[in-house]
Amino acid sequence: MRALKLAGLATAMVLPLTAGAFAADAIMAPPSPPPAAAPVQAAPVQLWTGPYAGVFLGYNWGDHEDIIGDDSDGISGGAYAGYNYQFDNFVVGAEADLGYSDVSGDGIASVAGVTTAREGEMGLFGSVRARAGVAFNPFLIYATGGVAVADIEYNQFDGSDSSTAVGYTVGGGVEGMVTDNITARLEYRYTDYGSDDYNINGNSFSSAYDEHSVRAGVGFKF
Repeated sequence: MRALKLAGLATAMVLPLTAGAFAADAIMAPPSPPPAAAPVQAAPVQLWTGPYAGVFLGYNWGDHEDIIGDDSDGISGGAYAGYNYQFDNFVVGAEADLGYSDVSGDGIASVAGVTTAREGEMGLFGSVRARAGVAFNPFLIYATGGVAVADIEYNQFDGSDSSTAVGYTVGGGVEGMVTDNITARLEYRYTDYGSDDYNINGNSFSSAYDEHSVRAGVGFKF
């Protein structure tokens, strides 16, 4: 009986100490941090949607099929205009350009079995093209292709003849936003104007012309 009383007395003394220890732990334990918020994916900025226009300056070099020793090259310049539509990071659009070139070259050609000096040159030119690219804001990397036309002329000692040649053009480039409305671009194009018939002083011949060009441009986005 005495042992039971001693055990009860010991339990009565230990319980308050244990409760106090639990209370102290509850007070000292730091609160659990709140759950982290889910990351928010920012939508791509629609920099490229809308109309635009600009000017370009380029260097062209090409080859006239029927002129032996031809090494045509020269400077070109003009204007372009178009419209882009951006969805996510993809950009599609249409563009037209019109320019003038002083590209020319000369060599030897055959007329009715007679060898003669001949010069080939290109003047007014233009194109209508589609564009498609990927935006890495503030840059756009794009490809382009479409229909091209040009005024091709041949000159000999006894006369000249010209034709409006129609062909295709393909290429690509990179364009960047300098400000919210000003863009700058660098573009490469290959153009094949096909073959056309010419007649100089009663002597007919066919000739084709193809060229490469590198162009730098500055545009304004409306």
